[in-house]
Amino acid sequence: MQRRRIALPAALCGLLLALPAPGASAADQAAACAPLTVAGHIDERPGCLTVSVWLSDTPLLGGQATVDIEVRTLAERSDVRLDVRLPAGLEWVQTPANLHVATGASLVPADRGKVTRAEGHGRAAKRGPLRLSGTVRAVGEGAAAISATASTETGDAATGSAFLTVGTRRSTSGIPVADVSATASAPAATAAFSGRPHKPAGPATTSAGTACATGTWGYVDHTGVARISPNAQVQVWDDDTTGQDDLLVSGLTDGNGRYQLCFNNTDEDGSGADAYVRFATENVSWIVRNGRSRKSYKFDSPVRGNIAAGATVDFGRVQPADTQLMRGVEAFDAVNAAWNWTPGTCWDARDTTCRRGLVNWAPDSTDGTYYSLQDNAVHLAAADPDSTILVLHEFGHAMMDDVYEDAFPTAPNCSPHYIHLASSAGCAWTEGFATWYGVAILGDPTFRWPDGRTRDLEGPTWGTPDWQNGDTVEGRIVGSMTDLYDTANESGDTCSEDPAGPMWNTFLDHKSATFSQYWQHRTADGFPVGATQLACLYHNTIDY
Repeated sequence: MQRRRIALPAALCGLLLALPAPGASAADQAAACAPLTVAGHIDERPGCLTVSVWLSDTPLLGGQATVDIEVRTLAERSDVRLDVRLPAGLEWVQTPANLHVATGASLVPADRGKVTRAEGHGRAAKRGPLRLSGTVRAVGEGAAAISATASTETGDAATGSAFLTVGTRRSTSGIPVADVSATASAPAATAAFSGRPHKPAGPATTSAGTACATGTWGYVDHTGVARISPNAQVQVWDDDTTGQDDLLVSGLTDGNGRYQLCFNNTDEDGSGADAYVRFATENVSWIVRNGRSRKSYKFDSPVRGNIAAGATVDFGRVQPADTQLMRGVEAFDAVNAAWNWTPGTCWDARDTTCRRGLVNWAPDSTDGTYYSLQDNAVHLAAADPDSTILVLHEFGHAMMDDVYEDAFPTAPNCSPHYIHLASSAGCAWTEGFATWYGVAILGDPTFRWPDGRTRDLEGPTWGTPDWQNGDTVEGRIVGSMTDLYDTANESGDTCSEDPAGPMWNTFLDHKSATFSQYWQHRTADGFPVGATQLACLYHNTIDY
């Protein structure tokens, strides 16, 4: 039987976490991974590793398929740790050789409550990839993602995925998404996402009429917490069984994820309107959209029939019924946190015509993780919304591109690049700024990858193992900018200023190409650059 390939190889997404190999310098480790530069992409880069996952077939419920996994390395040799994950709906019939199975609960909605992990070790070489095969059985209907992560003792890592949707009569590759999905009841206890006070992402909604619709829109995040979704588009539609449905009124959810929209409730036949509410991951300031259709994700409530004059109908607390789409709403909410933090009524407070933030994502996306200078859009892989700071990092590139009026700085030696290793002054500035933007929004100087890896961004100083020094290291710029504003000061850090004040204004008013030039611009703007501020930079090995 000819094997049908249904998943593309996935290179390492997001920021790299590689450490120097034993006996090799950090620079040698970076040089060993030849870059694969994609024109116009910021952050599209491999490390030493790439992982591919293929399925021999798309099995029906109860059927089986072979899973092939291939790990390639650009290093002469890599001893790798493997972590292969199956969500609820799939089980191992035959585990890949030398991998051991463990089953546990998962809080990620897309996993549907369960994840089965097959873990072990293997060796890949430059002249010969590591190949493994196993067999899975489909034991539940619905969407499923098989992911394989390979990591080394040096910290390099890569993930590949294959996606399918299991049915009783027909199964398909990928995870199809309807133009409009359904809503489901949400838990009563919801929580707001972190960020500054709510800032409406559009003009105030004015609605009047003889009836009103009210309720709350939310989602479940990757940690299992039920949250509300502010600034989401809300529309009330009249359900028409004989013709096209009519839009009655539009608005946005407020800072509590709630809405109240009023409309004329008289239907064409003189009875009360038969209404439903539609939610969408968009507003005038940003949109999370399917990367293929370029349309936002939409969700319809059930229809409430013959609404009486003067009635206020509570459609209740609702969220996506399809758990595969929770990540899309979570990505939308991450950008909302950025909107609340970012000063002004445009992303660029100096603009009079606002640019809309564009984020491409799909539940089976392998098109990530990067910001495209060509279409001015963030491109996210399927699991990327599990890392809020990764979403904000990529959106930070969009911020810089917007503020710099598409004159994005030159960033040599940036593919691949590493938080703790030297690249170039331009690369360190553009990448360091993007990460700092996420740190300032979240108030957490930690980078957290979707696969669970983390890196402290504030603690490293002179002599910290594995870290290189100076303003060509993006992590040193992140640490410097964090220490300039934070109030949790450690020894050598006595700075504390509003990050949306002098730091942001210098960013808005100049097109700095490097951190050194940014510091010169800050000096020219008359903001503090004295001994206290220089000491905070010096604590992060930047000596000006």
